[in-house]
Amino acid sequence: MAVFPRFSACVVATILLITGLTAASAADVSDTGLSMIPADAAFVSSTLRLREQYDAIVSSKAFASVRKLPAVKKFFDSLEEQRVQPGSPLSIVDTFMQLPENQQAVDLLTDMVAADTFVYGEPSWIKPVALLKKVQQAQQAANILGMAGGDGAFGGFDGLEDVSRLQTSRLILKTVADNTDLIEIPDLVWGFRTTMGEAAVTQLKRLEVLLQLAAQANPDLANAVERRTIAGGEFVTFTFKPDYSVFRQQMLVDEESTEDVDAIFEALADIEVVLAIGTVGDRVVLSLGDSTNHLEKLVVSGGGFEKGLLGTKPLTPLKDHRDKPMTAVSYVSQEMMQVLAPSTAEIDQLASLTDQIAEEAELSAEAAQDARDTLQTISTQYAKWLPTPGPWMAYSFIAEQGYEGYAWDWSRNGPLDGTKRLDLLEHVGGAPLAAAALRLRADAYRFDDVVAWADMLRGFVTKHLVPRADEDAQERVAAFEQHILPLGQKFVDIVRRTFRPAMAGGQIGFVIDAKSKTSRVQQALPKAEEMLPLVEPAIVIGVEDSALFREGMNDLFALSDELVDAVRGMSPASVPADYRIADPRKDEVEGGSVWSWSLEKSGLDDQLRPAIALGKDAAVLSLVPKQAGRLIVATPLKTGEQLTKFAEPLAGAATLDGAGLIEALEPWVVYLARYVAVQQREGSVDADLTLDAGAEDQQVKEILEQVRGVLEAAKSLRVATAETAVKPDATVTHWRNVIRDMPR
Repeated sequence: MAVFPRFSACVVATILLITGLTAASAADVSDTGLSMIPADAAFVSSTLRLREQYDAIVSSKAFASVRKLPAVKKFFDSLEEQRVQPGSPLSIVDTFMQLPENQQAVDLLTDMVAADTFVYGEPSWIKPVALLKKVQQAQQAANILGMAGGDGAFGGFDGLEDVSRLQTSRLILKTVADNTDLIEIPDLVWGFRTTMGEAAVTQLKRLEVLLQLAAQANPDLANAVERRTIAGGEFVTFTFKPDYSVFRQQMLVDEESTEDVDAIFEALADIEVVLAIGTVGDRVVLSLGDSTNHLEKLVVSGGGFEKGLLGTKPLTPLKDHRDKPMTAVSYVSQEMMQVLAPSTAEIDQLASLTDQIAEEAELSAEAAQDARDTLQTISTQYAKWLPTPGPWMAYSFIAEQGYEGYAWDWSRNGPLDGTKRLDLLEHVGGAPLAAAALRLRADAYRFDDVVAWADMLRGFVTKHLVPRADEDAQERVAAFEQHILPLGQKFVDIVRRTFRPAMAGGQIGFVIDAKSKTSRVQQALPKAEEMLPLVEPAIVIGVEDSALFREGMNDLFALSDELVDAVRGMSPASVPADYRIADPRKDEVEGGSVWSWSLEKSGLDDQLRPAIALGKDAAVLSLVPKQAGRLIVATPLKTGEQLTKFAEPLAGAATLDGAGLIEALEPWVVYLARYVAVQQREGSVDADLTLDAGAEDQQVKEILEQVRGVLEAAKSLRVATAETAVKPDATVTHWRNVIRDMPR
C-alpha cells in the first residue's frame, strides 16, 4: 500500500465523474458516520456524497452524449418496453413497487446511501483472516508435498500435476483443527444516515413482522426475533444457530482426518449468528456477527475528533481537510495490517514439514535436516527485508478541478527512499502518456541474499537429489555445472562489480509513450488508412556511473557469446557451428548511445527493435530505439506539472495523460474493427489491402460511431498525478486529477 496506493484507484473511480463537482457543499468530516465508529475497528470504508456525485454525472454533457448513443438509447427503450409489457419480470416488479409501503422502502434505501454511509469490521475479523492465511499456507505446503511424492527425475519435484487432493484436504483440516481458537464469526457493521426517520421506524416495524412470520414456520426459531434497545437505539434482532451436524454428516472424510473434523465442529457447536437492524439517532445501522455486544461500543454522543476512531492517531490527518467535501475514507488497523502483511510464515511452515516432505520424496534424515537449516536461514534473512506493519488510512474529496486524495501508511522499514528528488522524472520523455518512478533504499532488496539462497538450493539439489536421479539426468546436470554454472557466477560478478554500484541511486521507472507511428506493425498485416501510434512501453533506470554501467553492458555482450559456446558444448547439435548472436547496431544520439538488435526476419516494422540506451544519468530499455534515445535526454516533465510537487524529495511519483492515452488507442480500435469486418466478410485479409472506411459495413459503422462517442466522453479525465513522500512517521501518497466536461 505504500507506493501509489490510491493512484490507480482514483483513475478507475473517477473516469465517469466528469463535471459539476466543484459546486459541492462541504461539511465537517467529524459530523459523518465516521464519528460513530469505535477506536478498535479493524477496517473501515466510508462513502460520502454519493447522490451529489451521481447528480453531477447525469447532468454532465459527457453523460448526455453517451445517453444519446443508439445502443444506449435502445437499451433504455427496451427496459421501458419490458416495464409496460404485462407479465414481464420488470412489469411485475413495477406493479409491486406501486404499493405505498414498497415505494417508501425504496425511497428510504435511496436516501440511506445518498450522503453518508460506512461499513466497518470489529477486531473479531483478525482471527478469521489469520486462519484464512494459514489455510492458504497449508494448501501451498500440500502442493510441495505433492511434488515431493511424484515421479519426477529428482524425487518428484516436477510432479505438480500429481498433487493429491486427499493430502491437501488432510493438511487443511489439520491446520484448522490446530487453530480452532481462530474460528469466530466476525462482526460487520453498516451505517447509513437518513433524513427519513419516520419511514425508517415504519420499515423497521414491517421487517420485524416479516421476520416473526418466518420464525413461526420453524420451531427452532421460536425465540429468534427480539426487539432490543442497543446504544440508545431501537433494534430488531434475528438469532439463529446453523445446524452444523448436517454439514458434518455430508462431509466425506478419510479416517486419518476424523479427529480433526470432530475438533472443528466441536469449536463451531456453540457459535450463533445474529442479524440486527435498527435506528440510532439519524442513522440506520445493520450488524452481522455472533452477538450484538459490539454495537454497545458505537459512539453516539457526537464525539468528533475526540472519541472513537476519529480520536486515534491514524485519523488525525483528516483534520487538515476536515472542511473539504469528502467522498471516501478508508482505514485498516495495525493489527489487521500485521495479519495481511507478507511474512516468513510460508517458509517456516515448509521448514516444519521437511521430515514429511523428505519421507514423501524418499530422502534421508540428513536431507531433511539440510533442507530445514536452509529454509531457516532463508527465513531469518528474508525477515530483515520485511517492513514493520502499521495502520493505513486514505481519503478523497472533491477539489476545484476534479478529485484529490491522500493515503497514509504508518508501516516502518519500508523499501522506499524519499530523501532525495526523483531526478529520473526528467527521463520519462517530457510529455508521456503515463509514467511512474520510484527510489528504493540501497538495502531494500539484497542481491547477495538472493544469490546465497540460490547457491544453498543448488547445493541441496546436488547433494541429495542428483545422486538419486537416473544416469541420463546425472549427465545433464554434470554438463550444466560444467558449461552453464560458471557463466552464472560470471553474471553475478558482473552485476556486483558494475551494475549494482552504477545503479546505487535506486531509481527505476516505467513509461508509456506513443510518439512513433506506423501504417502497419507487421508486413503480413494490411495497412491502415491513418497512421497508427506505436504504443511504446519502456523501463528507465537511474545511473550514477555511466562508465561503469557501459562496462557492465560490454561484459554482458561478451558473456552472451560465451553462453552460445556453452550451450553448444552441452548439446552440439542444438546450435549451428557458425552461429553467433548478432552484434547490436550502435547509434550515437544527443544524450549518449543506443544499442539495438534487428528483428528483420520477424517482418515487424523496422522501428520495432529491442534497444538499450545509455546516457549520463539514465539507461533505458525499450522496443523502439528512437524512444530509448529520446528518454536519455533530460527533459522537464510536463504531463500533470501544474498538479504536482515533483521537484521536492519524493519516494515515488506517477502521472497519466488520460485524454492522450484515449487518443492513442482510438486509431487502433478503428483499425481492428475494420480488420474484423473484412475477415468476417472475405474469410481472410490481404496484406496488400489498405483498411479505410470502405472496409466498414453498416454494422461496423454503427459500432464505431458509438465507440467513438464513449471514448470522447472518457477523455473528460484529462490528467491524473500521484506523489509519495516518506515522512518521519509515515509514508504519504497525495493524488489529484483534472476532470473536464465535454464542450458540447
